[in-house]
Amino acid sequence: MCGIYGILKPGNDEISTAIINPMRDAIHHRGPDHQGFHREPGLAIGNNRLSIVDVSGGDQPIYNEDETLIIVYNGEIYNHIKIRNELELKGHVFKTNSDTETVLHAFEEYGPECLEKFNGIFSFAIWNTRGKSLFLARDPLGVKPLYFSHIEEGLTFASEVKALLDFLPGGARPNWTALFQFFSYGYVPGSESPFDGIRKFPAGHFAWFRNNKLEMTRYWKPELGMGKPVSMEKACDEVSRLLERSVGMEMMGDVPVGVFLSGGLDSSAIAYYAQKCSSRKIKSFSLRFEESTHDESDDARLVAENLGLDHHELLFTRELLQQALDKTTEVLDEPFGDSTVMPLLALSDFARKHVKVVLTGWGGDEIFAGYPTYRAHQFSILYRKLPQLFSKALIPAVVNRLPLSDKYFSFEFKAKRFIRGLDISPELQHFIWMEYLGESEIRKLFRKNIVEQVRGDTLNPVRRTLEELSESDLVSRIMHLDTLFFLEGNGLFEVDRMTMAASLEARVPMLNIDLVNYVNSLETKIKMPRGRLKDLLKKILKPHLPDRILNKPKKGFAPPSSIWLRGVFSKKFDSILSREKVESLGIFRYSKIQDMLQKHQDRKADYGRPLWALLSFQLWYDKFINNRAVF
Repeated sequence: MCGIYGILKPGNDEISTAIINPMRDAIHHRGPDHQGFHREPGLAIGNNRLSIVDVSGGDQPIYNEDETLIIVYNGEIYNHIKIRNELELKGHVFKTNSDTETVLHAFEEYGPECLEKFNGIFSFAIWNTRGKSLFLARDPLGVKPLYFSHIEEGLTFASEVKALLDFLPGGARPNWTALFQFFSYGYVPGSESPFDGIRKFPAGHFAWFRNNKLEMTRYWKPELGMGKPVSMEKACDEVSRLLERSVGMEMMGDVPVGVFLSGGLDSSAIAYYAQKCSSRKIKSFSLRFEESTHDESDDARLVAENLGLDHHELLFTRELLQQALDKTTEVLDEPFGDSTVMPLLALSDFARKHVKVVLTGWGGDEIFAGYPTYRAHQFSILYRKLPQLFSKALIPAVVNRLPLSDKYFSFEFKAKRFIRGLDISPELQHFIWMEYLGESEIRKLFRKNIVEQVRGDTLNPVRRTLEELSESDLVSRIMHLDTLFFLEGNGLFEVDRMTMAASLEARVPMLNIDLVNYVNSLETKIKMPRGRLKDLLKKILKPHLPDRILNKPKKGFAPPSSIWLRGVFSKKFDSILSREKVESLGIFRYSKIQDMLQKHQDRKADYGRPLWALLSFQLWYDKFINNRAVF
């Protein structure tokens, strides 16, 4: 993996290293093994390399035979050898053994259609020295990040947004619409960024920048439940074959590969196939939490013993927790509400001492229907048919009286979420169920002068996407939305940032494009028959994993953030969001923060997630904006 960056400003002036070096240094952690760039009048593109394939010979930028095309690239193409062989038969001459050069020659041969040949994760830029055009592309699901910003008569791009901040006229300013939505989603949704003037390059798209115009084209989107009906037996056989093939492909590289093992079904499945595909003991890595309510280390240990893995376990102590908060503050250039980033960063640092690449189970819930919300949507169809006296009065009254529970994903939590949003479409209700704070609460949180700068409401990004959905059944539509929003904005964002902060490459075999396209084609009744979540995946793994793993309830890699806010981080929160500071900045109403915090401390409500979102926002704001913001 790598970090890429570039600036294109047509003209005869050479871009100085004083401009290039800060971009390079901002994302040094993504590629500490080598730094290189190409420069010519009006253009500079560069790469920070984490060497995985062709360690000694694959430094970037890479040029084609006549040096008319130049590439900087971040990612892995798992089928690059097959594509390379085809290109050599067509007369292409290679100087390296890297997949980067394969991408370059494939583009030279096929143009944008090369993207349909790639099985991998990537973002890259190719400069055409003759046509003076720049080609940008990002993988179908958005595993690898890419940001861009228009400047006067030009464009800048980079793997992380922090590399682009110096190009913003007047300095970094907050995008209040995106930040308003952040407090609902827990991440910045869609193609916006938290900085005014910087956007995310959308997943599954490519673009040309020429004549000072960016022309964007979509080349892939998820389509669920639209394949030919197949039996459960046939689906199991094909998914098992594709899973084993995906894991085998993604173990590609010239360096050791390990596995993140949480003790859940997805990571256990990856661990099983990884060990099956390897002649050596696979190294596995897991965390142990001090809080027993959230600890799954026993299950991870059970899987490791069952599969014969070389298992490594890290106790996530209070000391590591404090260190992780400080380091994530340095790493993140976007506010992020999920406190999972802290244990994930600690685990990444721990694993990096042993390996350079890890396989993860990210994406399994979105692809194989693993979230309880999918089953809840099936139930909600019936619930909406109840008389309103029950559905909107009696049942909500009982649910709202349920006592608060610290248990992860407790019945109380699920019940209170379920009764929200019954007056809107199920697709929009899904995001109400997932929200950190409701629309009205966010408006009460922000001061009036901030709210006046917000365009639309929190559900606007979803509404714009609904017209793109072609699926007929509700669960498939919801899963499509989760792929576009939660998977990319939450899961893939955090796994990329935290592993790359440790200079560790993370791969996601559950999101291998061949596997995704096949599983997406299956009917919902195959993936979760009669509401049984991940039933297809469980059937495949039943002969290989302990029953305790197959039958355990959904838990996820979830830290006890609500508990931390009542204990170890309570003083930290009070310091970072003190009354004096909040009132001096003029962004939030302190009374709303105080009300949430007091109810959380008194266990009258669980505001753990929105309080973490507040903490993350303030740490981000202090680092990147502070007194430079314009209201």
